[in-house]
Amino acid sequence: NKGECSVRKFISEVLLIIVTIVWGLAFIWQNIASKVLGPLTVVGIRSVIAVIFIILSAVLMPALYKSQDPKSLAMKVSKKKEWILGIICGIVLFVSMYISQVGVGMTTAGKAGFITVLYICFVPFIGIFLGNKLNKFFIIGLVLAVIGFYFISVKEEFSLEIGDIVVLISALLFGIHIIVIDYSAARVNSMFLSIVQLVVVSILSLVFAVFTEKIILADILSVIWPLLAVGVLSSGVGYTLQIIGQKNVPPHTASLILSLESIVAVIGGVLILNEHVGIREGLGMLIVFAGIIISQVPDKKQIEK
Repeated sequence: NKGECSVRKFISEVLLIIVTIVWGLAFIWQNIASKVLGPLTVVGIRSVIAVIFIILSAVLMPALYKSQDPKSLAMKVSKKKEWILGIICGIVLFVSMYISQVGVGMTTAGKAGFITVLYICFVPFIGIFLGNKLNKFFIIGLVLAVIGFYFISVKEEFSLEIGDIVVLISALLFGIHIIVIDYSAARVNSMFLSIVQLVVVSILSLVFAVFTEKIILADILSVIWPLLAVGVLSSGVGYTLQIIGQKNVPPHTASLILSLESIVAVIGGVLILNEHVGIREGLGMLIVFAGIIISQVPDKKQIEK
């Protein structure tokens, strides 16, 4: 049984790494789409595409949908509570994404990238209040990861401005989203949770977009391929695999793995958009990788258990 749990945990970690790669590459597609469309329009349309994709997958592969039911029948909740949890996940995700987008427009991209990734600090400390325990290796790894992300993201002298505080609030909300997913994933079918969450995000995004942005069909069609890529892969596959992966991985570990998306974004920028990475960023990446490896070392007490 212990061996089976280890295999499940390993598979879940691999799924979260796939999510990280997809989300990291999504920055490139978002970059292209955001040059033509407003941020809320991009979020709304990609979420609609994702919902259609997941519903089609569930209809065409009913066995896959069924396999995503909660592992423990004792944990399963009523249909009403399934909808409530999905709606809560959707609201938290939408508010996180929207506040992040507002904050990014008020500060530099480098600082925004670094501050957003600080959710890797918030998650473990929120978890402590929920009864989760942290070992010393995780804390050492976390400190190294934060130092590494600072090297990667912050080029100029670091000073805190209003935009940085807005991004920091979004980072806290992204941390809360991971905790909410951790709670919901054990109780609700993963694909159902993903569909409800993304329906909420798409409705809220498009309603706000109608009042604050210009939605022109010709503009949408001009970036339809990046929108399809970000909708199907980043939102559809990404958010669903996040929910599936978090079933067997503690939230603080999940947050560290998912934070690697910023490194994937940097590598993707170099390979696809011909952006430049200096020695400082390269050193930062090495420090982050070292931190993540150290964070996964179990302490003696855990091994004895």
